[in-house]
Amino acid sequence: MQPKIVYQTDHLGIYTGQAYADPSPLEEGVWLIPRGCVQTAPPAIPEFKAAHWDGLSWHLIDSYLGLTAYNTQTGEPLSIDRLGQLPPGYTLEPPAPGQIWENGQWVDDIPATVERRYQERVQEIDACCSLQITSGYWSAVLGAEHRYSTTLDDQLNLSGAAALGVDLTYPCTDLAGIKAYRAHTAAQLRQVTDDFTRMKLQLLQKSYSLKELLQQARDAKDLAGLEAISWETTLV
Repeated sequence: MQPKIVYQTDHLGIYTGQAYADPSPLEEGVWLIPRGCVQTAPPAIPEFKAAHWDGLSWHLIDSYLGLTAYNTQTGEPLSIDRLGQLPPGYTLEPPAPGQIWENGQWVDDIPATVERRYQERVQEIDACCSLQITSGYWSAVLGAEHRYSTTLDDQLNLSGAAALGVDLTYPCTDLAGIKAYRAHTAAQLRQVTDDFTRMKLQLLQKSYSLKELLQQARDAKDLAGLEAISWETTLV
């Protein structure tokens, strides 16, 4: 005889899968049922349910075992380690950053989202401004375009060289990408320094103006306005 399919339960009576019963070698028509198994098949088991054998029949019970639920007040996750309904005040739906639970669902907390995006946008503007200031500067003070390094150390070096008020060789890179110390008059060094300072101040003024626009959008709780403002925004 072929083995017979039976249905395994755990120590709580929860269905865990199929098993097989072998025929008894001593009694015809008798099956050796493994411990914890029953011969009655469980019903179809929907999502978030488990089949429970009460000794007489199967019943469907809630089961979120192994899943993560989220506190609707704090958004904190909780790993479900037991059968039954979700704890009060929890949902399986994960919140996105800056969301609150409202009317049975997570929705954007507009004030919190506005504040978060405002801070992020300010950091982006500052980063873009700093990058442009320190990425180098082109000047034609030598008669042809040359690029001067403008890292923080280079800015100090350039200011110091100009402050000496004497002719010096100073490093710059030509259009062919060749960096070398090239002769500069005191006036040329001063011109490079002054031109860079003007450019830097223009960039800082742009950064300030953009952050003023961000502040206005923040005060108005205008999330779309915040999203529309970036370093590329054209200022009137």
